[in-house]
Amino acid sequence: MHFRKLPGSTFPNTRPAAKHTHDRIQENNIMDKNQNEMITANDECDAGFLLPEECASGCAEPDPVRKKPRKNLLLLWAFLLPLGLMWLIYIAMEVWPFGNNSVLVLDLNGQYVYFFEELRSKLLSGSSLLYSWGRALGGEFMGIFAYYVASPFALITLLFPKGMITEALLTMILLKVGCCGLTMALYLKVAHPSKPINILIFSTMYALCSYSVVQAHNTMWIDELIFLPLVVLGIERLITRREFILYTASVAFCAMTNFYIGYMMCIFVAIYFFYYYIAHSENYENNLFEEDHHFFKSLLRIGIWSVVAIAIAMVVIYPAYYSLGFGKTTFTHPDYSFSQRFDFLDMIAKMFAGSYDTVRPEGLPFLYCGLLTLLLMPLYFIAPDIRRSEKIMTGVLIIIFILSFNGSTIDIFWHGMQKPNWLNYRYSFMLCFIFILCAYKAFRQIERIHFHYILSVAAILGVLLLIIQKQNYDWIDDIRYVWLNFAILGVLLCVLNPVCRRTFAETGKVILLITVSLELFISGLLDTISLDEDVVISSRTSYTSYMNKLQPMVDHLKAYDAEHFGSAFYRMEKNSHRKTNDPMALGFYGISNSTSTLNASVIQLLQKLGYSSKSHWAKYLGGSTVSDSLLAIKYVILTKETNERLLVPVEKNEEQELYSYYNPYALPLAYGVDPAVCELDISSYKSPFEFVNDLITAMLGEDEQVTIYKKITGVSVDYENVETTFTSGHKKYTPVSSAKDAKLIFNFTMPESYELFCFFPSEWKREAKLRVNGEDNGTFFANETYRIVSLGDHAKDEDMIVSLTLSDTAMYIATGESYFYYLDTDLFKEIYPRLSAAGMSVDSFEDTHITGHVDMGTDGGVLFTSIPYDEGWKVTANGQEVPLIKTLDSLLAVELAPGTHTLTFTYLPRCYVIGLCCSIAGMTVFAASIAVYVLRRRKRSRIV
Repeated sequence: MHFRKLPGSTFPNTRPAAKHTHDRIQENNIMDKNQNEMITANDECDAGFLLPEECASGCAEPDPVRKKPRKNLLLLWAFLLPLGLMWLIYIAMEVWPFGNNSVLVLDLNGQYVYFFEELRSKLLSGSSLLYSWGRALGGEFMGIFAYYVASPFALITLLFPKGMITEALLTMILLKVGCCGLTMALYLKVAHPSKPINILIFSTMYALCSYSVVQAHNTMWIDELIFLPLVVLGIERLITRREFILYTASVAFCAMTNFYIGYMMCIFVAIYFFYYYIAHSENYENNLFEEDHHFFKSLLRIGIWSVVAIAIAMVVIYPAYYSLGFGKTTFTHPDYSFSQRFDFLDMIAKMFAGSYDTVRPEGLPFLYCGLLTLLLMPLYFIAPDIRRSEKIMTGVLIIIFILSFNGSTIDIFWHGMQKPNWLNYRYSFMLCFIFILCAYKAFRQIERIHFHYILSVAAILGVLLLIIQKQNYDWIDDIRYVWLNFAILGVLLCVLNPVCRRTFAETGKVILLITVSLELFISGLLDTISLDEDVVISSRTSYTSYMNKLQPMVDHLKAYDAEHFGSAFYRMEKNSHRKTNDPMALGFYGISNSTSTLNASVIQLLQKLGYSSKSHWAKYLGGSTVSDSLLAIKYVILTKETNERLLVPVEKNEEQELYSYYNPYALPLAYGVDPAVCELDISSYKSPFEFVNDLITAMLGEDEQVTIYKKITGVSVDYENVETTFTSGHKKYTPVSSAKDAKLIFNFTMPESYELFCFFPSEWKREAKLRVNGEDNGTFFANETYRIVSLGDHAKDEDMIVSLTLSDTAMYIATGESYFYYLDTDLFKEIYPRLSAAGMSVDSFEDTHITGHVDMGTDGGVLFTSIPYDEGWKVTANGQEVPLIKTLDSLLAVELAPGTHTLTFTYLPRCYVIGLCCSIAGMTVFAASIAVYVLRRRKRSRIV
């Protein structure tokens, strides 16, 4: 490869050895302070080709008055340009106020927006960040905070009114994209100085890489993109200069803002340390201070400061780790056997513009970071001014990432031993950073590169595009992918030609910046359009209209309770849902919730009670007023009027089709029951009806079952186009012919005039259509329909025909169970006084502190609560701490002696206390070390 020699430049094969005298070291230290300013102040020092010593001696002294504004202007542009381009993408997508769309998509739409609503409410009201009663029955908030909303950018939500949460999220995304460009520019400017426009081109490509655009809705991940360049700079300075401040602060920030991607950043730190040290170890380039055993001391330093950084973040990390113990660690059961996940050509296809495939489980890594990167990256490996050791180690680093993506076992390790359900390769932005850095280093020599080398690379890319086109990928469109990339390549070649030939080079770079910006806008827009086509981006009104519809009814019920009862605590629910986490946004306590930091035991309990619950979510669908009463659900908002015998109407809004009801039989947060409740094994129950019957029986201490749900007897079953077999405790129903419907038809007569319910237990769910007396009643076995289903009120002696119509696959129903029950509300009214007799009166209620009193009568017993069991709770009775008991494998209880007790519930988990102590210790060590470091620098400066 041939390079043209610029006037006044040299081409050293190696840099001078770093074995200097003490005086020379001191001279270099002084010189380092002004090195970057001298380089950017004089074009003769452009591109970093001259050594710092030559730059210092051959350049004019910069004007300090003029230099500082120019320096700040680069960083300002690096922030504003990607922010503006990202905003243009959203404007083109008609995001409000330029249309009715929003940034809500996938989990940002279904989960994160609600967590930000809860965080905003807590911060404004001064509530605790340790606990939330807005999730299923209640639970620790630390895991949600650490996983989703720990970023300081979350404070932006405080600047917007409640009705503009979508605009707060848009602002947050735009600012984060801008900060990605800012930190990348800062890294390039400090570590690899060049002309501002060169830095601006590549920092913008980093900020708007496909990962940043497509994954922008995972707002908590983008903080890691922001700090990745600073982490890298920190590693490099820790090795070469023994400076620890930037490294420690940036790693601590990464771990605190999102412990999940922060874990991946720690893996990257370990890899990059060895990469950088080996790549730059020739002639002691890393050992500026002539330190003996420099490698081992550097390794020790990065180990020590990594520990300090993690210690600083422990106030977030340790509670987050604690939260994983509630079920996240057993959420999936990944296969650790090694397999290749995709063909290597697939990964190359993802490096071009418009390469969005999907965010679904089959998705490939997002690796596009500008075609200019693809054009220049190969030239990095043949550039003579880049050390051979660096090229080799960079190649090894890229191979490590390729193997990580493609090797299933390695990829699972990156993801914390859990296979992602969607959104694969969540660490792919790290490889984008490496690609851009390689291309940038090659671009610094662009004016000495013969243009035919760029043409050769472009030709290879063109051939690859043709090969990719022939693979017939479902996600590749000829116009939006193949033709687009050929057009971009052509424009880039036209712009790069005069830059390489030094003909209007500066003007050419400005045009190149415009070209790259236009490319990033087009590619980002196409990716966002494809994301919308793939998983649908929600409109703004889909969120605001729903909240505006429900909020007045919720507020009215709160006012109604305050006026009539003055309750300190109660739960509320509704049977219509925008998404599962609606209670967090509407500001009431319920059972509906969805989060990756799940509480598996509570979800299982709700499922056993007949509610719609599965995996990591629970939703208020199913159940009955009886199970509502056991869980302190005092108010319900329904979309239809009901004749439910236990409910009292409160307000009717026919225009909005909302009807609110008061449940006078709702039990308090805690109430005394018989100790027999502690012996129930909920895992043995398949039928929610039998479970509720046995639960109430145990609470009352009865020997014979109290049948609140009464079994329908005399049920006969007819089959149409169905054959039956038996397997693993189930009866298997298979369609005989696909030409007509396959049905199970249940026939029986109502024994009494009550509400009828059904439930069909199964380990293998296959959706079926449910009909009652010829009327459509929805489906069963689908995600939200696998629950207790009300079949309506029916009169005594009414003949019932209930049918299940199979889909085109087999259906499985557990044997040995009854499927139809009616609810004896009169019996529940009779036993309610016995259940509520020892109810706790709540005197004061805060998120982490509850006080009340209870009279346990003459026999005492177990104070049963609907609070999820958590060792962070401490309960005192009359000032004495009492041991916690876990009931129903999920709920908290305590045993109390006879008589009246004053109770205090306090939530302060030990993990938070330990984490806080570790953070204080880490920050103390860090602050003391900074003070010592500054004093030594001042002393050294005085000596010099």
